[in-house]
Amino acid sequence: MYSSINQGARKAITRRIFCVHGLGKQKMKFVGAFLICGILLGCTAIRADVPFDRPGLLAHVPTANQQDVRGADRHILVVRHARKVSPDCNALNCPLSPQGEAMVARLHQIIGEPSVDLAFASAACRTMLTAAAGGGAVTAHQAANGYITGCIGSEKITRQRKDALADARVTDARWTIVGEHSNTVCTWLLSFTDKATTKEAGCTDGRLPGTAYGDVFWLYRTQGQWKLVVLHEVF
Repeated sequence: MYSSINQGARKAITRRIFCVHGLGKQKMKFVGAFLICGILLGCTAIRADVPFDRPGLLAHVPTANQQDVRGADRHILVVRHARKVSPDCNALNCPLSPQGEAMVARLHQIIGEPSVDLAFASAACRTMLTAAAGGGAVTAHQAANGYITGCIGSEKITRQRKDALADARVTDARWTIVGEHSNTVCTWLLSFTDKATTKEAGCTDGRLPGTAYGDVFWLYRTQGQWKLVVLHEVF
């Protein structure tokens, strides 16, 4: 559990983010639960009287949007990486600063337990470490198309961002977290919403402002339609 910033926790998280694990068991659990819900209760969304399974996140949602979010069947939390050790450090192996590590710890606390079903991230160390706040193993995709270098120089990343986007669309997973960069956060938002919504969320010319850190861009699906709510500076 990434609940405190210490050397042991950092090592544990670092080991975990490079472990890509099978998703079949969790997927079957989700599908089974959904079928039981549909057969016994005739429901197509979460009932309003059932406690939301991530109250720490819901508490940051504007009151006017909470009922809509509670009724969603899919959730994708897109986050820009936490603060780097230096603003000028742009290499894929650039680590998080102590402030950035504390941000990841706060994000983990807000997301809560259990671990998210899926976690995707650009292959940069800073994005993978941030996505690890979801508590599960992180699957990496190329930071840019054709760029096979990853956080660890010896590894070769063949998976592309388009593969992650496609998987996020078709999966039955209820909760997904995505760690990205200032420009590629906007790529995800535009893939699920529209230009006006993406611009309103803070994307200008396809990227977030350089000072924009700590926001959660919460994509959620209700009645088959994807919507977006932004939790500003929550981690």
